[in-house]
This record gives sequence, C-alpha cells and structure tokens, in this order.
Amino acid sequence: MESIHLPILVVILHLINLFCLVILIRSGIQILFDHPKLYWTDNTTDDNYWLRFGKKIMPKDKLWTSLDEAEDPGKVALPGGTHNLGAGRHWHFTTGIIWVVTGLIYLGYLFFSGQWQRLVPTDIGVFSRAIDTMFQYLTLNIPAEGATYNALQQLTYAGVVFILAPVSIISGLALSPALVAKYPGYLKIFGNRRQVARSVHFLAMAGFSLFILIHITMAIGFHFYDSVKRITLGNTNVNFGLALTIFLMALILLVAFNIWASVFTLNDQVKLRSILTKFYTPVVRFIFGWMRSEQKYTKKDISPFFRVNGYPPTSAEYKKLKDNNFKDWKLKVDGLVDNKLELSLKQIKDFKKKNQITKHHCIQGWTAVAEWGGLPMKDIVQMCKPQKNAKYVVFHSYDIDDQGQPFYSSLRLEDMFDKHTILAYEMNGKDLPIEHGAPIRLRCETKWGYKMAKYIRSIEFVESFEHIGKGRGGHREDNVFFDWEASI
Repeated sequence: MESIHLPILVVILHLINLFCLVILIRSGIQILFDHPKLYWTDNTTDDNYWLRFGKKIMPKDKLWTSLDEAEDPGKVALPGGTHNLGAGRHWHFTTGIIWVVTGLIYLGYLFFSGQWQRLVPTDIGVFSRAIDTMFQYLTLNIPAEGATYNALQQLTYAGVVFILAPVSIISGLALSPALVAKYPGYLKIFGNRRQVARSVHFLAMAGFSLFILIHITMAIGFHFYDSVKRITLGNTNVNFGLALTIFLMALILLVAFNIWASVFTLNDQVKLRSILTKFYTPVVRFIFGWMRSEQKYTKKDISPFFRVNGYPPTSAEYKKLKDNNFKDWKLKVDGLVDNKLELSLKQIKDFKKKNQITKHHCIQGWTAVAEWGGLPMKDIVQMCKPQKNAKYVVFHSYDIDDQGQPFYSSLRLEDMFDKHTILAYEMNGKDLPIEHGAPIRLRCETKWGYKMAKYIRSIEFVESFEHIGKGRGGHREDNVFFDWEASI
C-alpha cells in the first residue's frame, strides 16, 4: 500500500477538532434541554414542535412558566442537570471560538498547500464512484487505503468541511438576538424564522455526532493498523506500538478532560463563569456589542402565544399596588444623575409613546413576536441627566426569589439610546399583563429576555454594579451564572 504522510500541523488540528466537537456537542445538549422542543415556526406554542425530548406535559388549567419546561439531559451533557444553561453556554462559546479558529487554520493549510485538491471533488463521476465504494463497505469488500481519498471519503470530508461546518456556524449566529435585531434580513436564509435556524443548528449537531461515530467506527473497524499511525503521527511508516500508545493516551485525555469538566463545573460554577467569560466576552462584545435594533415586524407577525417566564411577585407591597391598579406606584430614578425623578404611571403615559413590534428571544430557546408601547429610555436619560461617571443603568424589580434576593438587571448606558429600548406599559395594544411585568417592564431588543427586567420598582445610574447583589450585573448572572453581555 502507498505510504501516507500528513503534516504534524494537521495531526494537531485533528486532535483539537475532536476535543472541541465533543465539548460542543455535550454543551449543546445542555443548552437544548432547557427548552427541549424544536419548531419550524417562530410561533412556539406548546403543541407545534416537530421534535421534543423529555416527558413533561404543561398543565392547561394553571399558570406555568418556560422554566417549568426544562428537562435534565443527564450526564451525557456538559455539565448535566436541570437549569445549568449558563454553564453549558460558557463551555459552548469558549469551545466554539477555539473550534472556528482551528477550522480557519486548517482551511488556510488546505488552500496554501494545494491539499484542497484531495478534498474537493472535480468531476461528477465522484458520486457514482462513492456509491460503488459504499457498496464495497457494506459487503465488507473493503477498499485499500491510498494516498488519496476514495470517492466516498472525499464526498464525506468535503461535506463536513465545506457544508456541515459552515451551516453550523451560520445557523448558530442566527440565534443571536443582537445580530437578527440589527440585520433582520439575515434570517431570510432560514425563511425569516429563527426557530428554523435553531432546528438546523440541532441537525448540524446531529450530523457531526453521526460523522464522528461513523468515522471512528470505519477507522477502527477497517483500517485500524494504518489509521492509528496516520492519526497520531501522520505517517503510515512509523512504529505501530508508539502510535498506539499515543492514540490511547489521547483517548484517555479526552475522557478525563470531559469528566473533569463536568465535575468542576457542577462544583464551582462561579469560578467557571469567571474564567470562561474572560476568554469569550471580549470576542462577543467586539462582534455584537455595537449592534442596535432595526426590526420592522407588522401586526400580522404577532404571535398567538407568548410564554410567561417567571411568576408574578407575591409580596404584600406589590399586591397592594396591583389591587389599586398601580395608581399609587411611582418609578424612582436616582443614582449618579443631576435630576432625580419620581414618576407615576399616569405621568409616564403622558409622555410621547413609542410603539414597536419586535421579536422576543428567550435564552432558553423559544421566541415570540409582540407589540410593545412605552416610554423610550433615552427620554428618561435626557430628563435625569446622568453624571459623567455613570456607566451602567440598573433596573430594580419588585420580584423576589425563594431565597429573598430581589431581581435586578443592568445594561450599559449607551444601550439606552437604542430606539427599541423602552419602558413598556402596553403589550399588544392593552395594558401590560401582570404575568408579563406590570406596571412596566424593560424592552431592549438586542438582548436575551432575562436582561429585560419586569415589575420595575426603580432605575439607578451607577459607575459599577459590583456593590449590587452578588456583583455580576443581574439576578440571573448572580444565581444561574448567565453571561452579562446577553447578545448571543
């Protein structure tokens, strides 16, 4: 058989790619199971999914929230367990960046070395030859390994590199609320439906999983002796014992790393968040941080069903305000401002109202379109006149969790000037419903829903949010370890 040589760079990239794909798949499963339903429409009602995982059935006779839909994916996911979405995302984004960079280096090698010619089919006859080769494998008449790929290998590898990987990246980017708010036309790739992108992203993950399974089976089952030498040392003329030792060590390292990653994550999500967000947040901020919403949906796009996320406050203070139709409620605006404000709901409604029809993106995975009416935050900023050292805006809520911790969220001051950042007191032409945040809630359409505080009590302009809550910029960031940027 003809000797096969691969540069050591390709061997290293191959190993990094395997590590990345395993982590991406495991963390992707974790993310999926926080909303384990897939749709072909952005109207994500509880019964129009095309695929679902888990056994939960939502009740018809009482209020439930999207958090109740989450399932435990088990230990196959990273890190496993229910409501560990934040940790799964940290691993997914960190590894995703490494995976993309690895892929770009590999593509550079292919094109500058001319090795792309081994991968890219150049004649239509490759399809018939691939069918013949597949028949050989199925009948166990195994074709010999050569210096060039056989037709089936060529089509498969080209499909993975030039189709499956780009589809995975393109569909993943479509899940960014910032990107599709700034460039709504991007979703035209997926029929203007974000849920199609989510389903395609899942199918890409399934495709990579199937490829890894078949690829490893073929390598071990049919050409194990030469495959081990080529995978580990890039040369079929090297010592098999040495190659096998390296191969087994790499497998042990892969398994050990994944076990460690799960254990470490479950034991110290605070440290995990601190470490990984420092790596990927600058990248996310650079790509998405400047984007502003340009959505232009119409009334015909409004969803028939808009999930509730979180139960209304149960405090006596909030109940008293609600029972009096919020006539006694007042919004306090203070902190690093020259003009402190105290506005009643009627006063807020007396200002010029901003109406917008926008798509809501929940970090769990569901979407819905609604019309919102309210006061633009830039008007609040102009009235209160923030001081020069004010950098962030904190929204304090009447909502309190089971541990007695009040809900809050924060955004950068510059986010207040997005035309779609408003204090909403209307939803779909009616007063904001209790379950959706009455008397007012924040809308910031380039962010995930968890940044849009509901049941707002007050607004505070600050230089830093380290003294608020646990210092991570929001209740979700503090307690379920979500990232602060919230733009993908």
